[in-house]
Amino acid sequence: MRQPFLQRYPFRLPWQTYVWFGVILGLFALIDQQPWHLTAFLVPPFGATLTLIVALPQQTVSQPGPIILGGTLSAAVGSLLGLWFHGPLIAALAGIIVFLILPPLGLFFPPGIAFAIFPLLVKTTPWFPVLSVFPFTVVACGSASFLSQHVKDWPSYPRGPSL
Repeated sequence: MRQPFLQRYPFRLPWQTYVWFGVILGLFALIDQQPWHLTAFLVPPFGATLTLIVALPQQTVSQPGPIILGGTLSAAVGSLLGLWFHGPLIAALAGIIVFLILPPLGLFFPPGIAFAIFPLLVKTTPWFPVLSVFPFTVVACGSASFLSQHVKDWPSYPRGPSL
């Protein structure tokens, strides 16, 4: 029998995951009260990162290595290019570069492409990878790991070592 084109895949998360999601995004939104007003543009990749952690906690793209290292490296590629160039064509090139270099390194992280593109479309400091992406990814992965061990029914995170 043929599967319907639009099929539902419901899953349930404990209520604490929704609170965590809101608190993490809310804290980074509070940072936007500073003069830079950049975090509004980062809500989509930050939200996607949190979603990967709770919705696909055992997948490779959701593990701390790809999220922290892949995300920070992606932002570094965009920031490095941003020292000399700006605009959508260079932003697309940054996305392609990240898409080419991260998978062989075992660090592919889909929101990382957005982190690479961001500095080329919005003027950021060259320290964007270290001051924004790195702290966010460490807080996201670290808090998810902590809550996974201390909150009943929280998705197991991160994945244990493969045998």
